[in-house]
Amino acid sequence: MGAFVLSANADLIDQARFEVSSGDWSKAQATLAQAARENPKITSTAQYNYLLGACKFESGDYMEAEKLFSLAKAKGNGAANLYLGRLAFLDYDFDKAATLYGDFKRHREKTGQVVGETVESLERQLSIAENALESVEKIVVIDSIAVPADDFFEYYKLSPSAGHFIAGSEIPLEKHRKGVDMAFVNEGGDFMMWGEPDEVGNMRIVESTRYTDGSWQEPVALPDFLYKGGYGNFPFMMPDGVTLYYSSNGAESMGGYDIFIVNRDASTGEYLQPQNVGMPFNSPADDYLLAIDEEAGVGWWATDRNELGDKITIYVYIVNDLRKNYDSDDDDIIEKARIEDYRSTQNPADKEKYEEILNMIDSFGENDNKEKEGAFRFPMSGGTFYRNLSDFRSVEARVKMESYLALSGKIESMQKELKELRERYPVNRADNIKEDILRLEKEMDKQRAELNKLKSDIYRLEKEKK
Repeated sequence: MGAFVLSANADLIDQARFEVSSGDWSKAQATLAQAARENPKITSTAQYNYLLGACKFESGDYMEAEKLFSLAKAKGNGAANLYLGRLAFLDYDFDKAATLYGDFKRHREKTGQVVGETVESLERQLSIAENALESVEKIVVIDSIAVPADDFFEYYKLSPSAGHFIAGSEIPLEKHRKGVDMAFVNEGGDFMMWGEPDEVGNMRIVESTRYTDGSWQEPVALPDFLYKGGYGNFPFMMPDGVTLYYSSNGAESMGGYDIFIVNRDASTGEYLQPQNVGMPFNSPADDYLLAIDEEAGVGWWATDRNELGDKITIYVYIVNDLRKNYDSDDDDIIEKARIEDYRSTQNPADKEKYEEILNMIDSFGENDNKEKEGAFRFPMSGGTFYRNLSDFRSVEARVKMESYLALSGKIESMQKELKELRERYPVNRADNIKEDILRLEKEMDKQRAELNKLKSDIYRLEKEKK
């Protein structure tokens, strides 16, 4: 009977091992609980502590996970070093993490086993974090908000000029709502960006422009090189139309999602090489949705570095005109990088200034722009709209605006012609109608790209004049 129990118990441990390797943490934990009930002595083994530690780690119970992995290591389980290294990394103890990763590599070479994530990818993340610690930006954080993770974007209070966020269910293109958490909409309401799963389930950022007839362009995916082999999500486009902030968990991330910045060529629309924005914005945990509000002079970003369960932290900070970094030799550089106490970033003498900014942020949305008569409606900075050519201070911007209006009219005419051709084609499937449809679609894509370029030029030229 005893041998039978031991055999059955071994089967349960094998089952739990398989469930852990498959990522089914809750099921593995239930299997381990059953094994412990049938044979309480199993709880003292290295394998049991290692497997339960993995379940606790993946569920976010890091304190209990560290106890279990330490027990497993003390009983000879070398694979525990990998998780212990990850725990040290999350705690910003980068030297300890490097040592533990080295211990794991020696264990792997000795046993020929590969357990969990490859240590090489974790060492790459460690290297990125160590480099980021050398240039931590000096910022003033004026608020820290703990909010539900599911709808965190609803707590961003941006001025009208910065745009706004909507839930994925509000995207006007119904077939693109599935799997979408939120979307960014620009001030003019004619441009949107969001992250959605592609045909194989990888999260990719797409963008769409509203046509003059009110319909929306089929979303266009941003290039894959922005993600470095990972996922992309949480975009925010600056009003200039060329500066994009987004999040990715690819090869250049220091752990989970990191925030990146990338510019697009104003003349071609092509995206250039992205850059990791570094610390304190990024951390070994997930960091995402950085939004800059130029009118308020503040930025926002979200993070789960504070391990709040089903809540996350949103930080509001004052945007620097020029980047200023802390001295990397500061004794408390890690505390500054992880923002252990956001109030420590503040100058007590500027308390009234911070309160004024926060009061201004609270007022956003109370007085929406009222429609006024005019020749057009063009969004500019500060939540304002230009409605006549005489509103422009820049002569060059005014000339560009004339070209913008003419091209808008041309696109609108082309859109009407295309609509008529599409209505005729099911009745008369003549080759010349099909060719005209394809020609017009290609030409409209070209003209829309030119229209977006003109829009960016107008915004830039007028801003330079102020």
